[in-house]
Formats: sequence, C-alpha cells, structure tokens
Amino acid sequence: MNNYQSNSPVLLLLFNRPNETRQLLEVISKVQPKQLFISIDGPRNDNDKDQINKILDNISEKINFDCDLRIQKQEKNLGCGLGPRAGISWFFENVEEGIILEDDCIPSESFFEFCDTLLKKYKNNKNIWIISGDNGGPILNEKYFYNTDYIFSNIPLIWGWASWKDRWEKYDENLSNWNYGTLQNLKYLRHVSLFEKFIVGRICKNSSKTEIKNFWDFQLYSSMLKNKGFAIIPRINLISNIGWGDIATHTVKESFRTKVKTNNFKTIKHNDIVQTDKKINNIITYSIHTNTPKRIINLEKLYLVRIFYLLKRLQYYFSYIRNFIN
Repeated sequence: MNNYQSNSPVLLLLFNRPNETRQLLEVISKVQPKQLFISIDGPRNDNDKDQINKILDNISEKINFDCDLRIQKQEKNLGCGLGPRAGISWFFENVEEGIILEDDCIPSESFFEFCDTLLKKYKNNKNIWIISGDNGGPILNEKYFYNTDYIFSNIPLIWGWASWKDRWEKYDENLSNWNYGTLQNLKYLRHVSLFEKFIVGRICKNSSKTEIKNFWDFQLYSSMLKNKGFAIIPRINLISNIGWGDIATHTVKESFRTKVKTNNFKTIKHNDIVQTDKKINNIITYSIHTNTPKRIINLEKLYLVRIFYLLKRLQYYFSYIRNFIN
C-alpha cells in the first residue's frame, strides 16, 4: 500500500525528542491527514528548549502539505501524565474522533486505514473505547484471532490508538474508587480470572495512591473497566515503539516489545462478534503489566505463569526488606 491518505484528524503528542519526532513526521508527511494537531509539552530546562526548537524546525520542514495544522505549545512542563491528558482533551474539544500518536510511536501506513475504517464502523457502538495499532509484538498467538484481523480486549494498548470524543469525556482522572481496595471493586474486574483480579486491583490501587500521577494510561484502563469498554487489537503489529533507553521515562529497559517491526494489511477482515474472554485478558495482563517473560506466557499454562509471578513478587519483597535492614 502506497501513500494512503488519512481521513481522520491526527494528534501528535511531542516533547523533547527531535530524532524520534522526525521519524514520526516522515510517516505523517506520507499519509497527509487533512487535520493535524500537535501538542508540545513545555520545557524543564534550556536543553529541553533547544530540543523543542529542533522539533519546531522538523515540523516546518516535514509538514509541507495542505492541511489544517494546529499547534499547542505549553509554557510550563506538565509532565508525562498531565501533558498527554491535556493534549488529548484539547484534541477532543475540536474533533469528534481521531488518531493519537506519541513521539516514539512510529506507525505503518496501514495503521491509518485501520483506524479510519474502524472509527467509522464502531462510531455508534459505545462499548468500543479505543482502536489500538500496537499488538504487543505480538502478545497473542494467531489462533486467538479466529481468522479475522482484530479481536476485542478490556485492556487498552496505547502505543498508537484512536478513539471518540464521547468516550474520552468519560475518562476518570482521579481513580478515586480504587482507594477502597480490590474487594470493593470486584464488579469492575470481571474481565480476568480470580487470581489476576488481585494483580489488576493492586495496580489500580497503587496508581490511585500516587500523589503526582505521571501517567495517564492507568486512568484510561480504569475508565474502560468501569464502563465495560473494549479495545480493538490488530492481528498484525502496526506500531513500532522506538522510545527505549535512558531518555525514556517508562520504557527504559528493553523487552520483547522493543522496536518490533510494523506491517501492512492488504485488506481488513472484520470481526463482528464484540466479545472477549478471560484467557485473552489474562495473557495481556501478564504481558503488559508484569515482568513475566514471553517464553513463560507462551507456555499457556496459567498455573506456571502464576507461580512465576508469585516467585518474582517474593523476590521483590525480600530485596525490599534486605535493603531496609541494611
């Protein structure tokens, strides 16, 4: 597929990574969306100012096609939690639906066609919250797609995604209900098995207790759980995350998801059964929210995955106690 033109508005969330941003802008210059929104977080120091100026130069060079270009530049640094949240809210104040890309998420051209097609197809299905371009490298074996090109999960993958304004308006920034613990929130955890409910509950509770929330994806996950929302996950990977290493905030250590290749669809074979199962959600939970290696998950024996997880948690607590004593 050559030079597919994106029909949907596109939002780019940028900060201080001109090299990664340049690669993203090169793809954007190929698909030439009619509406392009760019949100740039404010600098923390002089080095950030220099990097942001380089980004602005890249924008001037690469965005040389006819489009409705809008740029939001923050005066102060909002951080990697509030910054993206503010950018996405600004985007949906101006459009009804669209595509969101962070500066280190490099899409294939098929990503835009995938989002355009499914934004239109599921616009009126309020159970569908996001369309993911990332499939985790892949996380799931082909057999789970049942000869279609996407499946549904209750767990969002947000390295390149699309959504609608009315879904984002239900985004709960505070996670306040998780302060009461897992047992009081079991009604929101039907998507995973009993053991995994406590993993998800712990993640959400710890996120709610964090005073400065330098993240925005756990809030999206929680909001989807409370509204019984689904994410669409593609059979082939459409996003490569190149933002690994020392400059990253959350993706410092490489994993099986590091710099995976992207692909293109020839056609999109639709999945018209909007449902998921606990096995799919369990696999994604361990892959995304724990440090369980892919080789363990691929065994598809849940008891082994649980044993590994428990051993890693015991190791963590033992190290914590030893460091505290020392």
